[in-house]
Parts: sequence; C-alpha cells; structure tokens
Amino acid sequence: MTTLPRTPLRVPLRLLLLLAGLVACLRYLFAEIARLKGGLGLPLDDGFIHLQFARNLAHGAGLSYNPGDFVTGSTAPLWTALLSLFFLLPGNPIAWAKLLGAVLYLAGIDATWRLARQLDLGPGLSALASGLTLMTSWLVWSALSGMEIPLFVLLSLWGMILHLRERSEPARPPLSLAVLAAAVLARPEGVLLLLLAFLDRFLVRRPPVRILLTGAALAVCAVAGSFLFYAWAGGSVLPTTYAAKGGGEVRHFLPDFRYLANVLGLFFRPQPWATLLAAGGAMA
Repeated sequence: MTTLPRTPLRVPLRLLLLLAGLVACLRYLFAEIARLKGGLGLPLDDGFIHLQFARNLAHGAGLSYNPGDFVTGSTAPLWTALLSLFFLLPGNPIAWAKLLGAVLYLAGIDATWRLARQLDLGPGLSALASGLTLMTSWLVWSALSGMEIPLFVLLSLWGMILHLRERSEPARPPLSLAVLAAAVLARPEGVLLLLLAFLDRFLVRRPPVRILLTGAALAVCAVAGSFLFYAWAGGSVLPTTYAAKGGGEVRHFLPDFRYLANVLGLFFRPQPWATLLAAGGAMA
C-alpha cells in the first residue's frame, strides 16, 4: 500500500497579515476594557461628537449637535451617516462603531496589498507594504477610536486602485473618481487626491471626453449634497471646522506652516524609514 506524499500547508501572506491586524485590534480592545474595568469608551471627545451628530441624524433631527439646530461642524458626513445606522440596531453604538472601525482597518490592510500588486510589486514587497499599514501606530489606534480615519484610508486606497486600472484601460467607467469623491466626505483633505486624479487623466492619459465628463459628474454628485448643506446652514461651502483642520487662521485656503510641520511629524514618528523612502518612491 502506497501513501501519497504530504504537501505542507501554505497559509497565504494576505491571510497572515489580516490575522496579525485582528490580533492588534484585540490587544488594543482588551487593554481598553481592562483600563476601564470592563467598560467601553473612546479615546477622544471627537468620537463622541460624531456619535451625537449620528444620534440626531438617526432620530430625524438632521446634521445637528443639538436637535433642530443645524450646524456645519462635521467634516466627515459620510462617517456620521454610517454611525447613525447603529442607533437603529440593538446594542451599544460605541461597540458597533469599534467593530466597524476594526473591519475597515483590516480592509485597508488588504487594500494596501491590492494597490501594491496593481503597481506590479511582487508578493514580498506587497506584504511589506501591507505590514507597514498594519504596524502604523496611528492606524491601529484609529481602528477602535470611533473616528473616520479607517474609512478615509480604505476609500483612498480603493480610489487609487481603480484609478490605476482605469489608467491602463481608458474606456473603463471612471468609478475611481466617485470613490475618491466619497473619500472627501470622510475627510476633507481627500480633495487633494481627487484633484490629482483629474489632473492625471486630463494631462497624462487624455481619456475620451465622455469618460472624463462622466467621472466629473459622478464626483459632483458625491460631494454636492454636503457642500450645499454647508452653504445653506453655515453660509460657506466649507465646514466651520475647516480653520481648525488647517491649523487655526487660514489665509487663501493654505494651512499654517507650523501645522504642516506637526502633520509631517505624525508621518515621521510611526514610520520614519517609510516616510523618507516615500520621497524616493515619488521620484521613481
């Protein structure tokens, strides 16, 4: 009687990365539960502000912090809308928000892999890129913070993935522009990616005019509602917190240089080598 040779079980790198991301989230969650003696909380008051907006939206009071008093204080209306769904479900909305953040964080790790592969990187470098996303302290923290960061990361990554696919096949529907416009509704700085995508299409690849107009229409449809609400409720297409996001006093829509230095510090401290190598990658 002959026996078949045993083949070693090979676990895909992507699965290992997702499991490692799940372990990181669980460690953060268990540490929080232990510190709060069995309770759940959020590390910033911003998370509770999001939930307050979401509660009023779910109860029919619109985008308001105090019911009936419309304000333009939310720079992440898409995140607010997603959180509002949890007030229609049984259980603690904070727990649901943490679960959603963790799922989006894990999806962002997978999207980093897909973006690297779309850039023709091999499995090893793709795993390295996903690992850097996994190990970036701010991203792990944001997964359970009740903040919109994991949503913005995921939409930005998928917008870039779709953009690269459409770049190689100009006749494809311009879905990337709609996804990048949705990222603007998660964090306003997503406008930069959206503008860069338009410039790349217009100046480099020159797709058919019909495709370009379709992409512009999709992007406008995605962001128009929020901008019109800001203009109606606050008298400006920008939310009232734009100045805070831009570092205080804003001149000609440009942020303060000291604020930019703080932002660059956020990039540099968790991943100094990746930040330095990013400049080389851009040049390449």
